Amino acid sequence: MRQPPSKLRNSKLICKVVLIGTYSAIVVIALLLWINVSLNPQAQALLSLIVCGIALLYIAVVHLLAQFNRYVAMAYLLVLFYVLLATGIVWVWGINTPIGLLIFGLVIVLAGIVLTGKHSLFAAIASGSILISIQTVSTLHWHTPDISWTNTIPSYGDALAYCVVFSMLALISWLYNREIEQSFAQAKQAEEALLQQKATLKLQVKQRTAELRQAQLKEMQQMYRFAELGQLGVTLLHDLANHLTALTLEIEDLKSKAHSKAVTRAQEIIRYLEGVVHSTRERLHGGTQTQTFTLARKIDEVVAFLQAKAAKAQVTIIWEAPATIWKYQGDPDSLSQVIAIIMNNAIDAYGPEPTAPRSARKARQVIITLQRNDKQIIIKIGDWGKGIAKNQRKYLFRPFHGTKRAGLGIGLFIAKQTIETQFGGAIILNARSDHTEFIIRLPLTHEK
Repeated sequence: MRQPPSKLRNSKLICKVVLIGTYSAIVVIALLLWINVSLNPQAQALLSLIVCGIALLYIAVVHLLAQFNRYVAMAYLLVLFYVLLATGIVWVWGINTPIGLLIFGLVIVLAGIVLTGKHSLFAAIASGSILISIQTVSTLHWHTPDISWTNTIPSYGDALAYCVVFSMLALISWLYNREIEQSFAQAKQAEEALLQQKATLKLQVKQRTAELRQAQLKEMQQMYRFAELGQLGVTLLHDLANHLTALTLEIEDLKSKAHSKAVTRAQEIIRYLEGVVHSTRERLHGGTQTQTFTLARKIDEVVAFLQAKAAKAQVTIIWEAPATIWKYQGDPDSLSQVIAIIMNNAIDAYGPEPTAPRSARKARQVIITLQRNDKQIIIKIGDWGKGIAKNQRKYLFRPFHGTKRAGLGIGLFIAKQTIETQFGGAIILNARSDHTEFIIRLPLTHEK
């Protein structure tokens, strides 16, 4: 039989109180009988004393169950005790005995409170059946109850017995009603807390909805700016392609007249830019540029492309290709674009060209390394420029949050998206380094 926690808690308390009351009543009756037997030894008084001893032993067993937290069994035995007591009284003195009928009423009330509501009905049926059975036995003259008490004058003992039963009924009723009132009070408090929580939740939902709308608006604004940027990019790409074609013809004409390293250098840059334009056109049309390429050679091309800018800013690019040739599969131009973005930022981090004598200046260097371990290929690009403030690092890879006044603020965002979506890798800022260092991690699944 399972009961709700509050119901079980109430039953335990009532059982304990009834148990204590029963104990006390039996002890008092036993003392009175002992005194009576001492003053006037009679067989009937002695028998009553023995019955009290058995009752005390029974209640002791019930109390022992309470010590082991067997409250359900304790409740059944307690109800059974009063059933036996009432049955014994009406068996001896007849079914009209008031005290017996009162105890049967106590049994019905007690069963409904310490057990369940349906047990009250069972107790009523059992009580009625016992009374009918005893009356049937009496009618058939199988047993004759002692009804001599009907001719005796009521005594204080009778009044005391009634008072005990009334007290038990009142105590049980008071305890039960008190628990109900406490349950109602707790339910009311829970309802008030629920209403308050509902009001708080409503406010939180309202605030969260406003935040989501604000975030959606901000995202839509960013998408609109990207759309504008994309339109401008297509236009610039078209103009760049036309101007590169014209510039190539002019360079070819100059080269036929004068062989110069600068002219050769310009041709290499133009070829690099033409490759970028071609790759961008393919991506705009949904094409891919997946191919096998050498990682070190791609870094060589980017370093060569940015060498002139670095020299003008008096920045030294330190790069030494590893002895092992590592081939990779993917879009080489996309990887070049990512490396170029980070190297550009590293060169710009040193600011304007210094005016102090070379011997008095700190080394203005951009260092690039290419490494490989069991899980990935690692490209590191570091500089010792102005650095990135801690409060700016959380916005580092977000669009339109650049630290350069002349920049668009989307370079690192594009680099991160490219590495993650096209290569399945990652790009991070090394927080443990004492200088600015970006780390690009490429999984070996694309290595060839």
